[in-house]
Amino acid sequence: MPLVTSDQMQHTISKEVVFKGIGLHTGNKCLARFKPAPAGAGISFVRIDLPDKPVLPAHFSGVSSVIRGTTLNKNDVKVHTVEHMLSALQGLNIDNVVIEMDANEPPVADGSARPFVELLQQAGRTAQDRPRQYLTTDQPIVYTAGETTLRLDPAEVLTVDCTVQFKHPLIGEQKLSVVVTPESFLRDIAPARTFCFDYEVEALQRQGLARGGSLDNAVVVGMNKIHNKEKKLRFPDEFVRHKIMDLLGDIYLIGFPIRAKITALRCGHGHNVNFVKLIAERLLHPAPSASN
Repeated sequence: MPLVTSDQMQHTISKEVVFKGIGLHTGNKCLARFKPAPAGAGISFVRIDLPDKPVLPAHFSGVSSVIRGTTLNKNDVKVHTVEHMLSALQGLNIDNVVIEMDANEPPVADGSARPFVELLQQAGRTAQDRPRQYLTTDQPIVYTAGETTLRLDPAEVLTVDCTVQFKHPLIGEQKLSVVVTPESFLRDIAPARTFCFDYEVEALQRQGLARGGSLDNAVVVGMNKIHNKEKKLRFPDEFVRHKIMDLLGDIYLIGFPIRAKITALRCGHGHNVNFVKLIAERLLHPAPSASN
């Protein structure tokens, strides 16, 4: 069976916590309130700024856009750029949370998942009365598109092996393999910031993107220098670490934690979500709702 019931229990957060800031792409100010949720509820976003406070489950079936971020849509109500928050929740093994928002995009914080991890650690974790169900596989599942490959293989713990390749002197090829635990996520993955190239900024803004982007919340890469205020990276291979962070957030849209090895070459949001759909088609057909 692809779903294995473990001896570990599901977890939610112990108390409400709030994060304020601006959205990376919309530039809208947003207050995001993380609240405990019942066992089996999964992760959901609630637009409290709209009539009837519509709920958007964090599930791949609701993804409507993957341009520079992962956007959820339900009945034309959207929440943009959900992957950093979802990555923090996945990294900390938190199953059930409601995220209330008074705008259409979560705060970008510093462009990484670390501020959300630290906030959720302040909230604490509470074990619930239902065991975790993990998604597993007994055979490889391979997604390919152009130069991109994503592969799921049997493993006892969640492991991500990622390679990025950019024809750029400051990036080139970077590889990293990590066994994902709360400790390794906070240390090795969560601090890695989103990035773009300086020549992309104007084009992104013409597309209505990166309106909230700044040197405070993104690594902007020039031909021979890093433009952000520190003028340096948090890791020599910060770019591949951020790709892993994004991948973990997108993968959590399958609605279950995964016990498997993920190997990723040249991944991105569109490929990540298509990979999730392929996994669901192979292992969860027909696809379940967005509850654990």
